[in-house]
Amino acid sequence: MNLFIALLRGVNVSGRNIIKMSDLKESLSSLGYQNIQTYIQSGNIIFASDSSNIEILQNQIKKLILRDFGYTIQVMVFTKNYFLRVFQNNPLIGITDIDYKKLCVTFLNISPDQNLLEEITHDFSEKIILDEKVLYLFYPNGIGRSKLNSNFIDKKLKTISTTRNWNTISKLSQKLLR
Repeated sequence: MNLFIALLRGVNVSGRNIIKMSDLKESLSSLGYQNIQTYIQSGNIIFASDSSNIEILQNQIKKLILRDFGYTIQVMVFTKNYFLRVFQNNPLIGITDIDYKKLCVTFLNISPDQNLLEEITHDFSEKIILDEKVLYLFYPNGIGRSKLNSNFIDKKLKTISTTRNWNTISKLSQKLLR
């Protein structure tokens, strides 16, 4: 069995796309996934599968959510090793003036064009570091006050993304290591 993490975009946010994680766990078990765990209500799922094909897993989960809950949701699936590498390689960790409560990771479905990324880095006070298909972001004034959100990132970088705060990334990594 291979261990994966699935991140759902826009679930249980502002009263939209409401999915109870207990119901989602039950639905996912119908796909043959095992050891299913969720973390908080924002669509973070750890599961084991015989499959090793991430694209197939993403499509299975998307179709299941549409069928069982009626929502078209973006789903990103990562291997345990990939997710832990993202956690361990955060270049912003250890910088003394960074408040980890204001640190986020944005997962992208493609590596963005460097020129497009440079355009947005000049327009914002946030610190942005790209590592392949991951943006490490520091929001000095907090993410809630920033216009640099997933919708903006997707539009400017021509990508699909989902963002998690550093606390969530840390907790998910701990769960993967158990």
